[in-house]
Amino acid sequence: MESESVSTPTTTVESLRKALGELGLDTRGHKPELKKRLRKAKKKLAKEEQDDTNKKSETDTITTITDSLKNSEKVKEEEEEKEFQKQPFDYYLFFDVEATCEEGGSFEYPNEIIEFPIVLVDGRTFEIVDEFRSYVKPETNPILSEYCIKLTGIDQETVDKSPTFIEVLNLFQEFLAKHSLFRKKSAVFVTDGPFDIRDFITKQCTHSDIERPNYFKLPWVNLRKMYREFYGHKQGMNITKMLETLNMTFDGRQHSGLDDAKNLYRIAQRMRQDGCLFKTNMYWDKPKRRKGLGRKRR
Repeated sequence: MESESVSTPTTTVESLRKALGELGLDTRGHKPELKKRLRKAKKKLAKEEQDDTNKKSETDTITTITDSLKNSEKVKEEEEEKEFQKQPFDYYLFFDVEATCEEGGSFEYPNEIIEFPIVLVDGRTFEIVDEFRSYVKPETNPILSEYCIKLTGIDQETVDKSPTFIEVLNLFQEFLAKHSLFRKKSAVFVTDGPFDIRDFITKQCTHSDIERPNYFKLPWVNLRKMYREFYGHKQGMNITKMLETLNMTFDGRQHSGLDDAKNLYRIAQRMRQDGCLFKTNMYWDKPKRRKGLGRKRR
């Protein structure tokens, strides 16, 4: 209904009734009654129009504030991204296995992997996006030494009911496929020293009589070496020592593969904040074995 008709001069009974009729109101009654009814209707209509205006204004204000917050958050995200250099890989797989061992064992000891953990980190945000962990049943020497149980916290019952290394690799490859790693997305392993991939994976593939998976033939990041070079230390340090020099403490249980990998990530996170780029610095090329290799210096 157009407001024009309401503002039409209403000096006669006929015009009053016409105006009321256009508004769908009762047109019966004498002139004073009709005028009162029309005046009341006009007042109500004006209030409704004002409410609509206020509501629109309130909606516009909320929209403006929301847009402003969104823009502010976007600017903040862009600034945070600019604050850190872009890392060369889409994803980083922090990797720290645990293996069978005996006290005073040398490289000649036939270590078998008994824990296979991965902490997956997004290269852009450097936040943890997923984890993979499986205990592994040793097959060559299936009985764990007391030293190994005490060191790793992994008991005999746990490994006895765990999948074999080949079965774990199949599960791990499903994990890689889920995130399109080493396919559509670039990825690289990050380890504490060369031992996990150079030595323990090599030994385990021999025990399991399988060819080394292609993703374990690629260059990777030796964080222990990178840490020493980045901060200018004379000697390499293990995870605990690296944390100490950063005024941090180990979170979790030492020699738990997954906890070790998480703490390795915490070190890398601090290094990233200090401007470190995580490029590959370790290569597997069927290295010559030397006495003492295969043992992590904890």
